[in-house]
Amino acid sequence: MTEPVSEERQRAYFDRARNGVLTWLAAQEGSAATLHDLHEYSSGKFLVAHQGFSKMMESFVAEDLVVYDEATRTATLTDAARRFIAT
Repeated sequence: MTEPVSEERQRAYFDRARNGVLTWLAAQEGSAATLHDLHEYSSGKFLVAHQGFSKMMESFVAEDLVVYDEATRTATLTDAARRFIAT
């Protein structure tokens, strides 16, 4: 029987996934992508999908790392995100 992954390891993986998704977003044209494209990348690369993806997007918006346009369902990277990625 496998042991459960510690909260610390889960948090570290989530943080790496956040950084990876933001880095990918920075490389997109206009540093923007649709919610669908972000979800596809997140789930394919980091296996963060559904509720985990929602949690990630909510953290991006709450920390002003992306601006989300509901009308176009597009997330755009902010300068704060560029500084976050650089650290």
